[in-house]
Amino acid sequence: MLSQNYEEILTGLEEGTIDGAKLGPYAFALAQARLGVKPLANPIEIPSTQGELPPPYRSLIFTHTDSGITHLAQLKGKSFGFVGPHSTSGFLVATFLLQQAGIDANVDLQAQFLHSHHLVAQAVLKGEVAGGAMMEAEWIRLAQQERSLPLRRLATSPLLSRGPVVIRSGLPTQVERDLLTALEQLHQSQEDFTELLLFPNQRFAPATHREHTLKTIANLAGVSYATVSRAINGRDRISSTTTARILRLVEEFGYHPNINARSLHKGRSDLIAMLLPTLDYPQINEIISGIQSELLKAQMQLLVCPIGTHPAQDRTTHQKAYLQMLTSGRFDGVILTQWSTLDSSALDSVIRSGNPYVVFEQDILSEGLQAIYNWVRKRGSRKMVLIIGPTAWLEPATLQRFWAQFSDITVHQWTDIEQCGHLIENLQNSLEPPDAFVCSDDQTAWHVKQSLKVRIDQPLLVSCGQTSLSHLIGWPSLTFDGPILGRVVAGRLLRMLNIPLPQYEDHINFRVETGTVSSIDDNYA
Repeated sequence: MLSQNYEEILTGLEEGTIDGAKLGPYAFALAQARLGVKPLANPIEIPSTQGELPPPYRSLIFTHTDSGITHLAQLKGKSFGFVGPHSTSGFLVATFLLQQAGIDANVDLQAQFLHSHHLVAQAVLKGEVAGGAMMEAEWIRLAQQERSLPLRRLATSPLLSRGPVVIRSGLPTQVERDLLTALEQLHQSQEDFTELLLFPNQRFAPATHREHTLKTIANLAGVSYATVSRAINGRDRISSTTTARILRLVEEFGYHPNINARSLHKGRSDLIAMLLPTLDYPQINEIISGIQSELLKAQMQLLVCPIGTHPAQDRTTHQKAYLQMLTSGRFDGVILTQWSTLDSSALDSVIRSGNPYVVFEQDILSEGLQAIYNWVRKRGSRKMVLIIGPTAWLEPATLQRFWAQFSDITVHQWTDIEQCGHLIENLQNSLEPPDAFVCSDDQTAWHVKQSLKVRIDQPLLVSCGQTSLSHLIGWPSLTFDGPILGRVVAGRLLRMLNIPLPQYEDHINFRVETGTVSSIDDNYA
């Protein structure tokens, strides 16, 4: 029978209606611990004449390219497709990847079990769920079928071990021998059904029965060998949620640690990289200071890598060179900006490396922009215009996606000063002129202010990201505590690295300030 419903297979093995099955690592571990199934044969790689390799066995979290989602944290509160509760790549490992990004699959997602990797992919493609988890082989199969696959990777697990073919306890010895012989010769068959059990360039080899080891637990938990050891030994550098997850697997599989094998290497570089397009960010020095202060608590260091204001082609070359260095294993994690996510191949290289990453404007692009909208609405505005200038420090497409959710705001983008003047004049002379201008940055706000005609009912003017310019002129502008933002970003990354701190900063107070003074009335958390 053909089924990707692991619960159905385990029930069949328990009731004797299924004699043997090809299982993933997690389902096999459960079946061995609970039902006493016996591993019969393991798939192993064999070289091909063309040097081709079979698809890697990894868990993949993904979304539709049109979803506007570029990192895992944005999945919070969204619908999400899993394969099934006993799927290794389609559930277990994926939930750990989500947990590292601060998402509890049981609480923070509208989770659905769709019972096959193919159905998860189709649900995301059709827009039925915002994201999904499946094995990478399904992604590769779809990519080979479609000329352009409209899916975006969000996270990829480390390589996983493949599960064996197992047989139920009590199967007659002769049946067991005959089945093993057939499996060992299966790769020589030309029948189509062989693809259901083996990838190309694989064959079956007899399995050896062995007890669950630290490596088994590490593979299933999606963490390193050292992390499992530290959790079992009660070391204090593992977060409580990760420890609980590991110990649950230890108990579930009846693992007993070997007391003679507990000395492990740390396996970290203690170095974090931050990739910036430029250093022209509001409060960037304060943000970096906050990041460094949090990393120092974990005895880690920060390397800031600015790409610089080069021509477009040179910027692309510089970014690729930086990303090649950042994904080479020299760094434990990476802090990116939304600008870095524009190049899907560049972001994909980070995800494939397995290095955890965070996007540092994440909170600004949600809570911060919401604070501006609330502030303008509270002052009676009913027709807003977002003006995106060439000096925008927040990525324009992401700005447009956020404001698109509001029906009372329209978006305009300009590339030079002359365009700005014509645009503002046309808007003010329209039948329904806007009563508020929200600007992408302070320099854009300055040009808009210069272009506005003086009227009795002068429209509101507010910008994103307070700099010395808005302080000097005195228009309202979004601001925040830079060091706190830095500590929140660093803490988020440390949690993904399973490095606990006594206390994490988890709240940023975004507010709109006028000049150097803000009132309680102007503050929106």
